[in-house]
Amino acid sequence: MASARPFVDFKLKQRKVVLFSKTYSPECSTAKDILDQYNLSDVEYQVVEIEKRQDCVQIENYLLALCLTDSRKVPLLFVEGRYIGSEQEISLLHSSSELKQVLKGLDVFKDDQSKI
Repeated sequence: MASARPFVDFKLKQRKVVLFSKTYSPECSTAKDILDQYNLSDVEYQVVEIEKRQDCVQIENYLLALCLTDSRKVPLLFVEGRYIGSEQEISLLHSSSELKQVLKGLDVFKDDQSKI
């Protein structure tokens, strides 16, 4: 976990909105599709595909501790360094418009506009 912790912590400080993901996961595709609807700025939003890294297992272990969860499943969404949820929570927050409200206060949209 030694190399994973600084990597994850850096990513969480680097952007306001960070999604830890795996390219082959259908749940991750769903979460990315939802977040794409918000037209988020590349400066403030990043998708981190963890399976491409040699320390993927260590990253998963550290994320497990950060999220206080017993599941290694991704996606995992963080906003301003705080864990928001997985695909299920992202979908629920999106459908209730709560996700839009959270993002609105952060100045993270391209051209100050969300597509939704």
